[in-house]
Amino acid sequence: MDAPHPAGPPPAIQPDPLLYPEVAAANGSWVASLRHAAADMHVDLGTVRGPESATDSWRLIVASVHASRGSFDVTLGQQERAFGIRMWWTGVGEAACGRTTELQTVVNIAHAWQVGTSVAELRTRWPFLKIDELTLAHERGEAVAFKWQLVRNAPDRLIDHDIVEAAYANPLLRSLFPLISHGSLQFSRCTHTPWSYDVPSLHPQLGGGWRALPAHKGRDIPDCHAQTPEEAVVFVVEGLPDGCGPAVEGPAGLLLE
Repeated sequence: MDAPHPAGPPPAIQPDPLLYPEVAAANGSWVASLRHAAADMHVDLGTVRGPESATDSWRLIVASVHASRGSFDVTLGQQERAFGIRMWWTGVGEAACGRTTELQTVVNIAHAWQVGTSVAELRTRWPFLKIDELTLAHERGEAVAFKWQLVRNAPDRLIDHDIVEAAYANPLLRSLFPLISHGSLQFSRCTHTPWSYDVPSLHPQLGGGWRALPAHKGRDIPDCHAQTPEEAVVFVVEGLPDGCGPAVEGPAGLLLE
């Protein structure tokens, strides 16, 4: 009995030539088709590539355009002609997404994203784009206030709102970027990842109460169990870095400048 052959890479999803004749004209290469369309429009999209892994089953229907602030990804629809667009802002997350049937529109939006067109302007020019509201707040320089609004309105299953409101009532903590993780309330002195990791965090305790835990890069603080949210907040404030001010808009590296 012959030995079984090792399994090869999964078959790639093929672009439908009837839905995407321009891709078929480029020998089935979606990446080449996007490059050709941009060249025909006299638009320089710079680096355009597909998934580099030979085992990625989507490798023939996804193309990515490089931009200084993040990536621009386009996926070909399989059941109908549709170019699925996603824009990722490095350090912030998904900025916008949408679908169009026009390849020229894809090129125009990709170029706008590359040259730094604001997300607010993208929504004005292409209303079908769904824009992340937190991203808009980042552009306005209001990310801290908007994120606090999200945290204060988060479901009870994610965070105890007594500790949220106690932290929000403190001006120093209210000026920092709040984060929820596994029931804990955390803070950053910057609004983009990577976070600053130098502010203590608040964690619920089994049986009730709270504990302020020191930050990975922060100063040591007493390991004290707090019976009230207000008491826990005091422990966090005592462990703030020297000169701690409002969170900066951007990554932690800006704190060193």
